[in-house]
Amino acid sequence: MILTYTKNLLVFSIFLLGSFTYQLHAQKKFTGFAEPSVSLNIKSESPWSYNFTIANRDILYQKEEFNAEIKHIELAQYTSLSVGLYGKITAGIRYRFIEMFDEHKDNEVRLVEQYSYSTKIKNLKASHRFRIAQRFRERTTHRFRYRFLVDIPLNGQRSDVKEFSLSLSTESVFEMGKEEKPSLGQRLNSSLSYQISSNTKFKFGLEYRYRNYTQTPKTELFLLTGLSLSL
Repeated sequence: MILTYTKNLLVFSIFLLGSFTYQLHAQKKFTGFAEPSVSLNIKSESPWSYNFTIANRDILYQKEEFNAEIKHIELAQYTSLSVGLYGKITAGIRYRFIEMFDEHKDNEVRLVEQYSYSTKIKNLKASHRFRIAQRFRERTTHRFRYRFLVDIPLNGQRSDVKEFSLSLSTESVFEMGKEEKPSLGQRLNSSLSYQISSNTKFKFGLEYRYRNYTQTPKTELFLLTGLSLSL
């Protein structure tokens, strides 16, 4: 019963996200991005694990015009410690190369601290993530984020090689800083993953962001692709 309800909720969420994207062309403060990434995950017999990621963000649509422009390239590293059966504490650093694409902006450093907790109900995986981040660029911004994510295999009880899985998430984002007013935003994400091999996964998805809806709202749509390798 719970699983059937959850599947119906996932289908409805996909429909809702599609409805958002259909209406985006009518919004003036809308930007479309593409963001491909490649990540390497290193696990060990100890509770520690490591992630290395390289990604770039490209502007595809801005100011009511289609565009093709690189916004930044990002390098990221995360170190995680498993806590208990389902918890994980993570610390990370992200560096964005921005100046080479926009001489009026500085490169950015982000420090990340987070706690995540995952549970499983039959073949459904649900996870909660609490994240705090500090953004250092022309000004300093503090971010507080909460994400709820569900992941379900589409070909059985789990995602095996050459099988698909579906992920849906919603995330609330609160931002504040000494030189900026506090703002709230919401993100909706829908992605499809394909297990190429036992240690290789490809992901494709869309993320809709409604930013700063307490002041001057603007919307963004991300076309996300990712290749993940595990050792």
